[in-house]
Amino acid sequence: MASRSVFVYDPLNVESDLLGRWGLDFTFGVPVWATGQARAKMNSEDFIKSALGHDAVLGASGALVTRDIMEALPDLRFIAKLGIGYEVIDVVAATDCGIVVTNTPMHSEVDLVAEHAVALILACVKQFHWYNTPYVKSGGWRDPEHLVGTLKGSTVGIVGFGNIGQAVARRLVPFCQEILTYDVREIAHFEHVSQVSLEELLERSDVVTLHAPPAPGGPLLDRQRLTSMKKNAILINTARGALVDGRALSDLLTSGHLAGAGADVFAPEPPPDDDPLVNAPNTYLTPHVAAWNADIRVEMVELALSSLAMLFDGEIPPTVINPEVFEKGIRA
Repeated sequence: MASRSVFVYDPLNVESDLLGRWGLDFTFGVPVWATGQARAKMNSEDFIKSALGHDAVLGASGALVTRDIMEALPDLRFIAKLGIGYEVIDVVAATDCGIVVTNTPMHSEVDLVAEHAVALILACVKQFHWYNTPYVKSGGWRDPEHLVGTLKGSTVGIVGFGNIGQAVARRLVPFCQEILTYDVREIAHFEHVSQVSLEELLERSDVVTLHAPPAPGGPLLDRQRLTSMKKNAILINTARGALVDGRALSDLLTSGHLAGAGADVFAPEPPPDDDPLVNAPNTYLTPHVAAWNADIRVEMVELALSSLAMLFDGEIPPTVINPEVFEKGIRA
């Protein structure tokens, strides 16, 4: 049998018997977080050294898989990315090098991300970034300068009305007075939701929550659009960090134009210590954990491994994100 070796650069957190079903040979790297570098990614030199000679690599966001890495790994044919997003992989370079890239689009992620978005909305509205366990433990109590808000009578704007955006809308209907949405596509009738332009949504919404794919050519919410948001509005991002100009958002939070922000995603990830959003006031931040769920992790790994097994068997799985590579030709 031809080689079917896989270098795993992120921890899979699944039982070993699951890995044994697919006829693949695994080599496991040391996850960066286990080295005490919680906000680092595996560097290129270590990645190349560890992955050299392997046919495939598998992981989430623990490394940036660049053109230089691909060119330094002549045996690499397949890259299996855990999760939907694949910004950490240079897909154009992969296609140029004859490398197939797959991801794991899980429908079960929809509810998890929607729940997380609503949790961040409520956390910001209720000022949990201020009123929290450490605050109470340190002797803090009600502060007249920090009154909590309510969603009752509010307008919530949902940017991007795909599966996750719709799931968020269904959860918010009991809370707020009006739900607006912006999407590049015309959406079918959705009860209690009105489709408007992005400009109108930003100007009218008390809360804006992002559920759109990355925007080409720069952040969808640049400084001008962020400044156009309603005074004292709240911005929530559980989609992609690159959708928002982080410096501009930080400035608007600092000036008081925006009342708060909640984020589960950053650009880059993990964010550096000097990231403007990390250091901005009135934020409620989580480390990209919206879908960090044990059951989902198992499903993701199963899908990634089944995709690799199909590729090794000469089949094309439905999870391929650069199908044009098959016309160009895959590395032998």
